[in-house]
Amino acid sequence: MRDEHDIRQTSSESLRVIVVEDDVQLCDIMVTGLTYLGFDVIGVGDGKALDAAMADVSPDVVVLDLGLPGEDGIEIIVRLRKTSDCGVVVVTARGRLDDRLKGLRQGADHYFVKPVDLRELAAVITNLGQRLAPVAHAKWMFIEKKSLLMTPSGVELPLTANECIVLSLFAANPGINIQRKQFFEKLDYLDDHSSNLRLEALISRLRSKVHEADPGSRLPVHARHSQGYAFLDEIG
Repeated sequence: MRDEHDIRQTSSESLRVIVVEDDVQLCDIMVTGLTYLGFDVIGVGDGKALDAAMADVSPDVVVLDLGLPGEDGIEIIVRLRKTSDCGVVVVTARGRLDDRLKGLRQGADHYFVKPVDLRELAAVITNLGQRLAPVAHAKWMFIEKKSLLMTPSGVELPLTANECIVLSLFAANPGINIQRKQFFEKLDYLDDHSSNLRLEALISRLRSKVHEADPGSRLPVHARHSQGYAFLDEIG
């Protein structure tokens, strides 16, 4: 049987985790425990604080309570699935089957009912982070002349005109945050709330297109809250 030292050594130190838990004492326990087990962890108390943290840090996994003040955890899952490719692990007191199914159907990768053993949570985070990691030996390819995006595993996706515009910005600025205004200018959108929604829908459809065509790949586009988007992988 492995001891705590062995468990700590098998956790990935590179994985960034944000714990969203409004119980201050429990949040501190989870942050301290997961940090000890080898993760880079931030703790926040609600959806607004999560957005603020994600403006500075792109998490690999979000550990999320559902019963939060303000925005409910289920609503946060739905929003994350539109704006981020991070893993989502629910840790909540809601243990009914209907609640578990709802969380999973809305996009949670795993669902724990409190109390949770931190060693088991760490194992799930590690496995999830490894599964979602981009392929190291390949990169995304944007072939503008053919209006195609090729995933790291070689799957080709035809692109619409607006998707080509978005990908051209990402290809020219890999890893760099692109302001929403820059997208609006290229897409010939007005700088207003309606355009924000149109841009979010465009990114969401592109994510879905990639996932449907190549389930093993996730578009590495991360949202910067109220700022824009960044393509956090190599793209040629």
